[in-house]
Amino acid sequence: MKHFVFTAATVALLLAGCTSFKSFSAFEPATPADYTGPTANVADQVVAVSPQRLHVFEITQVDGRRLASSSMASTRAGQGSGMTLTPVALTNELPLRPAQVKLQATTQYASPMLALANASCRTVGEVRFTPAEGKRYLVNGQIAAKVCEVWIQDAVTGQPVTEKISGPGTER
Repeated sequence: MKHFVFTAATVALLLAGCTSFKSFSAFEPATPADYTGPTANVADQVVAVSPQRLHVFEITQVDGRRLASSSMASTRAGQGSGMTLTPVALTNELPLRPAQVKLQATTQYASPMLALANASCRTVGEVRFTPAEGKRYLVNGQIAAKVCEVWIQDAVTGQPVTEKISGPGTER
């Protein structure tokens, strides 16, 4: 009987813990619900290096709000496709005001085994970004042997508009 009570209590605590993470897994839009002003478009970039490997440059948070990501959308789109990935690049509408933006550059593989057997990178960091009216932006970066970096640039001119977040490259 003691074992049953202990097991039931443990299961109840685990289930209670799962419900407390519900808000953690919720995604929010980049533009707060109460914002009614103009916005600027910021597009993630997903580069298909091969049918099994993507390079993803994306925004994952704006002012602490967790966004749906291109890496997760690509994973979902490729489910049931065997050993191939389907690149999906999301876009976000950001208010025209200063924001703290979390950027990520990552290598994404079609399976965990491919990820373990091949070179990859993941660089994450925050930058300050103030979008301008009438502008379009692109999350860009590079994934190479020596460096893995990500930034936001003007989509028309190609000029960076944020600092670059840099990390170690794919060299092992």
